Amino acid sequence: TQTYTVTFEYANTEADQTADMGKEFSGSIELYLLDSKPGDVNVLAYTCSTCDTMPSSFPLKGGNYSAKSVTCTNGVTATWDANKWGPILENMTGPTNCTVDFEEIPTLAIQILNDNTNVSTRTSFGSAFTTSNNGNTIYSAAGQDNKTTYYFAGNVTNNYVYFANKYWRIVRINEDNSVRLIYAGTSATSTSGFSSTSQIFNSEYKSSEYVGYKFTSGGQYGLNTNSAIKTHLDSWYTTNLNASSTVDTSGNKFDKYISRTAIYCNDRTVTSGSWTLSGSDFIYASNSRLNKSSPSPTFKCSHLNDRFTTSLTTGNSQLYNASGVASPIATITADEVAYAGGYYNANNTNYYIYQNASSGPDHWWTMSPYALESSARVWFVGATSNGGKPTCYSYVGSTYGVRPVISLKSCVQWDEGNGTSATPYKVRINESCISAEN
Repeated sequence: TQTYTVTFEYANTEADQTADMGKEFSGSIELYLLDSKPGDVNVLAYTCSTCDTMPSSFPLKGGNYSAKSVTCTNGVTATWDANKWGPILENMTGPTNCTVDFEEIPTLAIQILNDNTNVSTRTSFGSAFTTSNNGNTIYSAAGQDNKTTYYFAGNVTNNYVYFANKYWRIVRINEDNSVRLIYAGTSATSTSGFSSTSQIFNSEYKSSEYVGYKFTSGGQYGLNTNSAIKTHLDSWYTTNLNASSTVDTSGNKFDKYISRTAIYCNDRTVTSGSWTLSGSDFIYASNSRLNKSSPSPTFKCSHLNDRFTTSLTTGNSQLYNASGVASPIATITADEVAYAGGYYNANNTNYYIYQNASSGPDHWWTMSPYALESSARVWFVGATSNGGKPTCYSYVGSTYGVRPVISLKSCVQWDEGNGTSATPYKVRINESCISAEN
């Protein structure tokens, strides 16, 4: 925590105060420190004895700071008005010096790490992982470009987020410090956290290109056509996160919170056999990694066209809906399910991935291609049957459930909560973060 002490002076006359503030001066005044008009506040100095670096300018409205206390001279009392981003001064009869103690607001990613100080690593993924996160354990691994990512695994009890009037579970802190969430439902105890319980992955299935989240007829890494599941998720995103009615208490669309640079991997690389449209069977890389006694999941995504993003800086810039509007949403990968505690050959009803998806459809989709075995196949996860088991026994034309996955921007701030179901994390956004990544 970094604390800034700011000293300022309000030196205008009573007449000036009335004109400047647009209200009568009657012994109290609201000082808009962080959104001040010229002449309202004279910032004398600000210092920080605990900070590595000083901010380049006095904190602006909606910045990365919140006030802890306000103390003033000349018998003036002060209370902080969070809605006004400034103190209300009482008993003011003339020029007044006040000191405001500011605390830097942590991002959600920083707060998660602050709350989970036991950082561990895992080297074995050969069984269902059911360990509780008692002791506030989070796990680290190498992600894209060998940057560190932190993920939750097992029977997690403190990875709940309440966002956009819905409950989510934290999958991981991405390599860019955005925070990946999987939909959990409209209550923390929901057991059917699905956007749909009967959705096909693609309307065609007899050729290998149809494992693509987007695909091109006749191509391994094509990006011309939206899959059926992407079309569904684009529609869900528009309705639930980007409609004029889906706004926070300040009137910002929830879409403004969502990362454009986070990568969702639709890994279409082939590791056994040769890629063909149809005919000879072959298997995709996730099959080679996970369908064995000692799985080796990865957070890395090798082919640029498989890195689904809204941004060109980190991926393929393909997460837009049919109208050309950004739609940064996808599903979880089979590798992420393995990191969370899933094992391809075992049920697991004691890890968080299963907890909000134990009723409704029999299975729900990941976005990881599995194989061409007479038809295009994609990994899915067991729900009411094969509880929590990542499996692969169907094709993209099957009708299964969908659990949306999004990532909150790295600059989204923690507001309150400790991640439990009773006190989930809640977030806020400041003005600079609203325009970030756009």
